[in-house]
Amino acid sequence: MAYRDKFNLEPLQITAVLRTAVISDQYLPLDGILLYQAHREKLGARDYSLPGEYTIFGGITLPLAIEHGGKKNWYYRASWADWGDCVEGQDYWNKRFDNSLADLIDFGKKRGNVIIEKGEFKAYHNPIIYRSALWVRWFVMGDKAEIENLLSTVTHIGKKTVQGWGRVSRWMFKRLNDDCSIWREGKLMRGIPAEDVRSFAIDQKMGIYGIRPSYWNKPNQMSLILP
Repeated sequence: MAYRDKFNLEPLQITAVLRTAVISDQYLPLDGILLYQAHREKLGARDYSLPGEYTIFGGITLPLAIEHGGKKNWYYRASWADWGDCVEGQDYWNKRFDNSLADLIDFGKKRGNVIIEKGEFKAYHNPIIYRSALWVRWFVMGDKAEIENLLSTVTHIGKKTVQGWGRVSRWMFKRLNDDCSIWREGKLMRGIPAEDVRSFAIDQKMGIYGIRPSYWNKPNQMSLILP
């Protein structure tokens, strides 16, 4: 079955109405969220792996149109985040040992001290940068029904969601007349390889970023023109 026959591709606007601020960079690509959900649907709610280990396997096709830029340079026709009125702020996440639980630690029948300067019980007071907005939206060329299904269980986006950050109140989907997934009113909506850029349309800004999910995986990172 041809890729275009497998999905009913059409231009869409997808909006996440937010209840709490989001911990992410300014780009927050939607195809990364969709790939995570697609793997969660196939593998189950939890996937155990080592830190930094790449566990993505083949065989999963996202319900998005693909822009073919060669074996290495292909990417999904899905914009990066377009934020509503947005402000950035800084907070902290903390971890510290609860001394009231010290008698529960097994020191192997020896006397011991709980060391909070390093190791398992190390205390943390780390800064986090968040983005606060009423909504964030994306533009895609995709299959509305399939995307709605993948996002139906997404209650939070961004990082530190277990702490309540990035809570989504609801998702909204709107069909559009024009495909705005890469360009919208002359504005670049996602990072693309330099050879794909209409140099007359934007002020070219170069940077190293992922071209497709998983965006943190180095083989997917390259020099791109950024929005």
